[in-house]
Amino acid sequence: MKFSFKSKKALPILMKENILIINQPMSAKEAIEKVGEMMVNSGYVKEGYIDGMHRRDEDLSVYLGNLLAIPHGVHDVKDQIIDSGMAVLLVPNGIDWHGNTAKVIVGLAGKDGEHMAILANLATVFEELETVEKLVETRDIDLVYQTLTQ
Repeated sequence: MKFSFKSKKALPILMKENILIINQPMSAKEAIEKVGEMMVNSGYVKEGYIDGMHRRDEDLSVYLGNLLAIPHGVHDVKDQIIDSGMAVLLVPNGIDWHGNTAKVIVGLAGKDGEHMAILANLATVFEELETVEKLVETRDIDLVYQTLTQ
């Protein structure tokens, strides 16, 4: 089952320019900053949302298993969300995420409760570790995009 959730707003949930493959070492905080900046630059969220993403991860790790972390904001920054959207960071060498290894980082913002539907679709896409490994091993942004949007 592929990620097929569509936002009710004008922006698509995922844009190809919001998929990056980075081979340089970074921390979980830097990864949150990177996906947050992509989301700000794409018009999904305002700058204050990034702080809420950091606070969410500090309160309860956003690492979900299967090499996946999904940073998203705490409830009190929902006013910083302009439109539902995602940004994807693939880190083939992995990031230490509170003692776990994350290689796929998906920044997420959901407007008007849409985040639960987006999370449910992401959980379906990433439930098989082999899907995650295939995404991490590829250098093909189109393949990543197709996997997450079809």
